This record gives sequence, structure tokens and C-alpha cells, in this order.
Amino acid sequence: MQAFAVEMVITAILMGVILALTDDGNGIPRGPLAPLLIGLLIAVIGASMGPLTGFAMNPARDIGPKAFAWLAGWGDVAFTGGKDIPYFLVPLCAPVVGAALGAFSYRKLIGRHLPCDTCVEEEQQSPSSSTAQHKASL
Repeated sequence: MQAFAVEMVITAILMGVILALTDDGNGIPRGPLAPLLIGLLIAVIGASMGPLTGFAMNPARDIGPKAFAWLAGWGDVAFTGGKDIPYFLVPLCAPVVGAALGAFSYRKLIGRHLPCDTCVEEEQQSPSSSTAQHKASL
């Protein structure tokens, strides 16, 4: 359970920062700096949380080596790590839940307070009820 929480939190942080760096409504400088910052974030996450679970953060990054080890003859040890628990489910499920949680949190806590070009376009295309009431009173 603790490994699931760790993987979920680090993936949520990664997803939130990626969304912050790539959001057009955010006023921070982007461009060629975004990949460098994302790479530094992955390095920091790996250095700080890596010893706890191996920081999968991506199911494809984790399942490939385990599948190869299984095909190479390691058997169930490749997926369970020699324990009785199916640990391979943690790096498969926790990053998916963490990415969804990180995206939801960013959109609800930060993204909704940023100016949005599509929101402005929608307001211009369909006048709000206060604008319609104002025009009706004239």
C-alpha cells in the first residue's frame, strides 16, 4: 500500500508540473526550457523517491524489463520479486491513478484560475446571460 501511494504521488507531481509547463494560459516562459525542466524534475524525483520503489512513473518503463526477465527464464520471480505479493501491479496501476489525480488537481486547483484562450473565444461566440439581459434592457 505504501509503494502504491509513493508511485501515485510522484506521478501526480510529474503530471502536474508537465501540465504547468505546457499550459498556454500559464505565464511562465516555455519553449526549449520545458524539456530541460521536466528532465530535471525526473532526476530530482529519482534521487529523492527512487530508493523507495524504483520510481516507475510509467507502466511501459516497468513492464518491459519484467517481461524480458520472465521470458529469459526467471519465472514468477520477475514479477513478484521473490515475495508472495503481486508487486508488479503497483507500477502498472499507481502511475495511471497518479497521472489522473495530478491532471485533475492541476485543472481544478490551478488551471481554472488561469486565463484561457478557448474560454475567451467561447464567451465571444455565445454571449453570457448578463450581456443578453443588458441588451434586452436597451
